[in-house]
Amino acid sequence: MLFLVTLILGGEKVRGERVIKVLNPATEEVVGEVWEAGREETRRAVDLALESFQIFSRLSIKDRAKVLVRASEILASRSEEVARLLTTESGKPIRDSRVEVSRAVQLFRIAAEEARIVLEGKTFRVDGYEYPPGNERRLVLSLREPLGVVGAILPFNFPANSFAHKVAPNLVVGNTVVVKPSSSTPLTALLMGEILYQAGLPKGSLSVLPGGGDSVGEELVSNRKVSGITFTGSTPVGTSIASRAVSLGKRVMAEMGGSDPIIVLEDADLDKAVQVSVRARFEYAGQNCNAGKRILVQEKVYSRFLEEYVKRVKELNVGDPLDESTEVGPVISKKAKEDMAKLVEDSRRKGGSVYSGKALETGFFFPPTVVGEAGLDMEVMKREVFGPIAPVARFSTDGEAVEMANSTEYGLQASVFTSDLRRGLRIARELRTGAVILNDSTRLRWDALPFGGVKLSGVGNREGVRNTMLAMTEEKLISMDVW
Repeated sequence: MLFLVTLILGGEKVRGERVIKVLNPATEEVVGEVWEAGREETRRAVDLALESFQIFSRLSIKDRAKVLVRASEILASRSEEVARLLTTESGKPIRDSRVEVSRAVQLFRIAAEEARIVLEGKTFRVDGYEYPPGNERRLVLSLREPLGVVGAILPFNFPANSFAHKVAPNLVVGNTVVVKPSSSTPLTALLMGEILYQAGLPKGSLSVLPGGGDSVGEELVSNRKVSGITFTGSTPVGTSIASRAVSLGKRVMAEMGGSDPIIVLEDADLDKAVQVSVRARFEYAGQNCNAGKRILVQEKVYSRFLEEYVKRVKELNVGDPLDESTEVGPVISKKAKEDMAKLVEDSRRKGGSVYSGKALETGFFFPPTVVGEAGLDMEVMKREVFGPIAPVARFSTDGEAVEMANSTEYGLQASVFTSDLRRGLRIARELRTGAVILNDSTRLRWDALPFGGVKLSGVGNREGVRNTMLAMTEEKLISMDVW
């Protein structure tokens, strides 16, 4: 059923300049229409957020936390509704959407709980320092204070979880937030905003504004009333936003692209390595930032690994994302599908052996594809490939594996499969990534812990509940002459 959804502007539902049509990637049908915000609506949202900040930031931590706990309860009670909406607009298989929503439920609660610890402050014994004179009479406190208005720019692939990561920690520390969801998946973010207001969030504290990067995004970055930007998306967009935001004195958290390598050594449990790396690459049709996008296999076990890997990929159940048995759904758009075809053709032209699985004729489905004998000159080994293509390359020595793994401009996460943990740890020390996972998937992420990468995979502080609270608050020292 087609429905028209309004913007959330400071808690009020309003119309925008024009309408964005939201497509179901599995059917190419329009499943909803959303009013699109422009720069005028964004400026209004920022003004309301700044006005609300003066009151909202003075609420007690417990009062702000109560809103998040209540939002967590409401989201849990509506979790199936949210998961099905998420699947419909994103093409994510329903069982993966349920996991995402359950993570968002926990994120609201984790943020409420962690705030008491992160914001508790410190006292310092300055009488241990000679300078400045008179320290024996002073008591010095350290407090954390909110920044102000934060602009949150979301990716298409995690509309619920990314919303929770960027909004919940900021609200609980006292910031107010203006959210720009992806134009491909705005419906879930709007429903999340509705739930927060249903939970008792004060008016003005949050706006959710679907719209373009050249309008909503540009206004959030350039508006001097916005004190912080938290972004997840591609590296070209992220670096552009970060450079402009920093030049205006804004705090920036940018989680960007990745081309995560999976290294399989000859002493690895091959069955486990195959099973985990297939899931790591093809979950949500390969559209996760920390998907295992390049598989590097020691030459002694390369043929065995590739044979079993291709077999598993061809067995993947590709189909309707709302079907409980579906493992791989569509990519997000027609353009994404066309990009995948170009990458496969590039790989074939440069000597790769291409093995393809199943795909549906309708919708933006692209067959799960393996590229054997992948070389460093292929685009699939250099770019962040946001789709169901797995290049499998061979190496001879540990040093060569590390060199290949570090050969891209990205450094988000990596995996190493080996039965020799000391060897795995030595390799982990050489990999230039934000995290290394031994004998498990690059897709591992702990929502309360730091998540992000090096090189062009991240700018500013890492994301995570505690990290976001620290990054989006200011530390203030207060000195008192009390004796």
